[in-house]
Amino acid sequence: MKLIFLFVMALFLATFPMSFALSVDGPRSPVVVDGIPLFYLQPVDRSSALDRTEFANKLLADAISNEKVINFDVRNDPNTSATSISLNKNYLLTVTANDVLPNFSLSQQAKQWESILERAVAKAKKERTSQYIVERSLWVLIGIGIIILLRFLLVIVAKIAKWETGGFTKVFFSFAWLAIVLVCAEWFPVLRSIRYQIFSPFSQPQWLIFLGALGCSFVFSHYAPALLRFAIKKLDIYSAESIYLAIIQPSEILVQFSVLSICISWSLSLLETLVPVVYELLKPIASLFVVGCLYWLSTKVTSRYLRTYGFKFGGKFNPSSDDAILVFETVLNVFIFIIALVTFARSVNFDLIGLVASLGLVGLAVAFAAQKILEQLIATLVLYLDRPFVTGDYIRLPAGELGKVESIGLRSTKIRSLGTGTIIVMPNSILVSVEIENVTLAKKIMVLLYMDFASALGEREYALVQQAIMEKIVFLSGIDPNSTNIALADGSGKRLRVSLAILGSQDNAVEVRKRLLELASVQIAKSLAVHGIVFTMENPTVYVQSPATI
Repeated sequence: MKLIFLFVMALFLATFPMSFALSVDGPRSPVVVDGIPLFYLQPVDRSSALDRTEFANKLLADAISNEKVINFDVRNDPNTSATSISLNKNYLLTVTANDVLPNFSLSQQAKQWESILERAVAKAKKERTSQYIVERSLWVLIGIGIIILLRFLLVIVAKIAKWETGGFTKVFFSFAWLAIVLVCAEWFPVLRSIRYQIFSPFSQPQWLIFLGALGCSFVFSHYAPALLRFAIKKLDIYSAESIYLAIIQPSEILVQFSVLSICISWSLSLLETLVPVVYELLKPIASLFVVGCLYWLSTKVTSRYLRTYGFKFGGKFNPSSDDAILVFETVLNVFIFIIALVTFARSVNFDLIGLVASLGLVGLAVAFAAQKILEQLIATLVLYLDRPFVTGDYIRLPAGELGKVESIGLRSTKIRSLGTGTIIVMPNSILVSVEIENVTLAKKIMVLLYMDFASALGEREYALVQQAIMEKIVFLSGIDPNSTNIALADGSGKRLRVSLAILGSQDNAVEVRKRLLELASVQIAKSLAVHGIVFTMENPTVYVQSPATI
């Protein structure tokens, strides 16, 4: 961030004088010789200032590259009253009323420009002589040699005197090398022209606005999460701050990137009139960056919200609702991806909806010709989304046949019969419409919690412990309260064994319920501590998985 800020500030300082001058003097364009602006031309009725200067600059460059003598002449046309300047008897430019400075006539302005051109051309011819090039090159080499010698002597003196060369030395030599570069760019016409070509486009005020907007984009995106937190506190929305801490704060970097991508995309719109080619090249990249960041942020936020609050809300209605929430999360992510894809297509002027519509007509024709095949494919999609069984599960078919799922294909599912060992090929359209018994999902996960108390529990303490456990367990998603058993583990009365049954089959759902059970243990400890009952719990908790018997 510091390097980017310094770069933007350097460009601002380098381009501000030219931008200010241009904003004051209007849409003018300079006549340039070897990277040195000589004077400025204004637009006329039929030609822009840039067109006029490009014509003059090309003629001057061609004339300087030749070894012929260059002569300028001012012409006054009595028929049109036009005043022009010629180069070796060829037309160079016309002096118009818009070009004339205050208190100058057309002839006086033309004479002044003629004098400026003669001096500039003489200087350009001199700088191309071998004597000038050798002389200036020797001076540059001497300067480079002096810097290297000073650096070498400084290292020797520092070692002898045991000095430490600090930041001042680095700054000094950095400025020394910068001075060499600036001198070379000023002495040699080729380097001076390159310098002018690099910095001249930034002489327009739109560039200054663009660079300022670009710098503000980085600053604003860096402080966007802090501004969002500040707005939430000021609005004083109920539970909004807790939602921010749980949902958005883990993705603050994504929030910064999303805000940065949007701001950069807005800043690039300033380049549309300046450099249309660059704008058209960067526009799809910026749009992809914006859509990608927003899609990534949306999926992260929605998934975290569903997994943080969806499990708690769904558990109040159905203890085994976690699987449905996970499926809903997948469907929602697919929906967000479709929205992102359509948005990106519209940003680059691609008619994705029209393409899909045309393909839909073709698909309708194919559906009439191959309805059964499409039915199988749609059924396969339902199997993958609903996942009533996966490869390796043991299932019982409607006819009572027990088999193992070997593979799920695009059209059908292959099931190996346990009775005959043969392969049963079942169309997926049939499997999604009939009742299937999944034997593998009959596995049961029992949780054993051992609670050790400091003293033997009396009837009152035992009743309080049972009440606290049942109050916390009944609201846990995926825990069967009817299978919960609380009993003394030994005759001392100081140890309780709590057995629980975890519902569900998916590994990720079971892991979520284990985490919820750990949080419930903390809540139980807090509620019992109010009554002066303190306990410790064995770690790790024992999980017993009982697979189905085939």
